[in-house]
Amino acid sequence: MSSIKYLVVNPSNYIRHSAYIPSSKPETQRAILAASLANGKSIINNDLRCLETSTMKEACRSIGARIIEESGRLIIYGTGGKISPDKEVIDALGSGLVFRVMTALTCHSETPAVISGDAILRTRVMEPLLNALIELGGNISSVHMNGKAPFVNWGGYIGGECKIEGNISSQFITAILLTAPLAQKSTTIKIKGEILSLSYIRQTLEVLTIAGIQFQHNENFTQITVLPGKYNPAEYTITGDYTSCSYLVAVATLFPCDLTLRNINSKSLQGEQAILTFVEKMGLDVIRNDQQNETRLINKKGQLTGNYEFNVSDCPNIVPTLAALGIYVDGCFRVTGGSITRLHKSPRIKAMINELLKLGVNIRPLFINDVYDGFEIHGAPSYSGNCILSSWGDHRIFMSLFIASLRCHQANYIDGYKDVHCSFPDFFKEFEQLGITFQEVTPQYGKVE
Repeated sequence: MSSIKYLVVNPSNYIRHSAYIPSSKPETQRAILAASLANGKSIINNDLRCLETSTMKEACRSIGARIIEESGRLIIYGTGGKISPDKEVIDALGSGLVFRVMTALTCHSETPAVISGDAILRTRVMEPLLNALIELGGNISSVHMNGKAPFVNWGGYIGGECKIEGNISSQFITAILLTAPLAQKSTTIKIKGEILSLSYIRQTLEVLTIAGIQFQHNENFTQITVLPGKYNPAEYTITGDYTSCSYLVAVATLFPCDLTLRNINSKSLQGEQAILTFVEKMGLDVIRNDQQNETRLINKKGQLTGNYEFNVSDCPNIVPTLAALGIYVDGCFRVTGGSITRLHKSPRIKAMINELLKLGVNIRPLFINDVYDGFEIHGAPSYSGNCILSSWGDHRIFMSLFIASLRCHQANYIDGYKDVHCSFPDFFKEFEQLGITFQEVTPQYGKVE
């Protein structure tokens, strides 16, 4: 008998009027890091509590930070830039950012450190960061000699200059930026080629500014220099998470509705804020109210119509969401610029195409240099449903397939539903409030009944 459990996602024909957006995961993680490296007490208001922010907190505790969790805020007493691992292994679990930043920070440890992660993380690309840190004086090796996790870090980061590709992962650049102030010399990062996910680099630089770290960059961010310095204690206030927001925005495109999203503000550097621009172009009314920290979406049409093309090179995390809402657009719906998602928790474009084809969606991949870069969809009002869909072990694929199931004629069965705790722990609570119904089932003898 199979032990895999599925979530049965039932069709709907309406949604209710209000939902709460969780706080930003990338903003929370960066604030935790900066506060943990400061000398003194920092406060983080409106932080996100989820698996990946918990993993970041545990990693920062393991290098010496004291983190107190209160209702609605974190209080962090930092290490003053001292990196003193108290565990034999720093476990990043499935978080690429935790693994990459801890790999860089432990270059400043006086004792060797081992950084590892779960089975999926150990398959992800890490070698460009390894090579860049070695250029800066680090002495790091891959345990399996394949450029992937786990790593052993023997220390040695001095500073200087390194080169790194801009189209693999912005987290490599973030890791070096956050580590650079602790070095003896300034660090210059020269970013080669197209820079994808630039908004995440901007978010990192914003945190460095708040913490009092000095840096310079050229106009297009292809060269960034960080000076040695001390992280100052600071107070951070986290805004809503636009990737999590995208799933609630997507459901608003499926039905006539007047939906208010709370805890979301336009004063954010998150590139995924583009989801609001995209749906506005598709015909939704988007009314932002930053004073009330909310956004109102009005869909007067129900099914959206027209031909659209969106570039996601600065907002790649919403690629699966766009695929989910695009299947119901009456017209040609194209998304490009998503090549970097092949290196995320799953190859996200390939995963969404594979699963949506099971539903009978008219979707085809778009390639650049033989790499999945996007997709083209010719949508339909509905699909039959009654399909078994795979999340590919990726919380964002699950949440997107959940949205894609809501206008099918019959319920779909999706695995991996517990992974929402990686970034959006209250996902099911919010959709229940909207009137969406679902239930857990265990298939018998490998079949869903």
